[in-house]
Amino acid sequence: MKGTMEEAVQFRKKGKTATVTLNRPERLNALDAGSCRLLMEAIRCCESDPDIRAVLLTGAGKAFCAGGDVREMRAALKDGAKPDVTAFMKDLVSAFNDVILSIRRLKKPVLGAINGICSGGGAGLAFACDLLIAAPEAKIHVPNARIGLVPDGGNSFFLPRMLGIHKAVELFLTGRALGAEEGLRLGIFSRLVSLETLLVEAQEAAEEVARGPCFAMGLAKEMMNEEFQQSLESQLQRERAAVVQCAGTRDFEEGIRAFFEKRDPEFSKP
Repeated sequence: MKGTMEEAVQFRKKGKTATVTLNRPERLNALDAGSCRLLMEAIRCCESDPDIRAVLLTGAGKAFCAGGDVREMRAALKDGAKPDVTAFMKDLVSAFNDVILSIRRLKKPVLGAINGICSGGGAGLAFACDLLIAAPEAKIHVPNARIGLVPDGGNSFFLPRMLGIHKAVELFLTGRALGAEEGLRLGIFSRLVSLETLLVEAQEAAEEVARGPCFAMGLAKEMMNEEFQQSLESQLQRERAAVVQCAGTRDFEEGIRAFFEKRDPEFSKP
């Protein structure tokens, strides 16, 4: 995948990590169907490349992602009949949903470097990541009600589970932005760093994660996704099955050896 400045999504591979950058700063990195397709292509590259063991997702300029491109929604309303508008929104949300699901299903850790506003579906894009490192400029914003829409991008799923039902509904009804300090206190962000050092520290975190056991981390991610739908009994059974799977891998043997030899383990490729 190319990584020129003209592309709406940039892809850069360095060692065991890949950095995917939303690159429409003039639109606050809002996603249209075309940029969703490019983002899907980047995720597929990360999935198919065994050398990539961790992914870093960020945005260029002042925003992480402003959600769906509202200018295109306006154009669809202006230029199209009502059935055309609903078809446009259906296609856009479908493309967005594919991206969200692909990130959650990717059996490699995805870290988000949150440099600014995460609005609407852009907040869902951030929540789809496994770990979020943010700058003080980061904000979570779910303003969908202001344009007559329900939460999208997985926000109706993620927000109640992360914040509780009342806080989630408050953010939707009021449309207020949740700032970086509050996001850290509520556990959305794992840590805050300066904007100037955000990409450096997020890259270091991705490299640290990339040294881990990719197979086990992929299974753990899968189990945690399933946890929302599982009973405790079924989740315990799922954990047991996954532990047995991991125990048969070279990574498990290497991890045990390294522990007793007091050295860092050298885990295999996925």
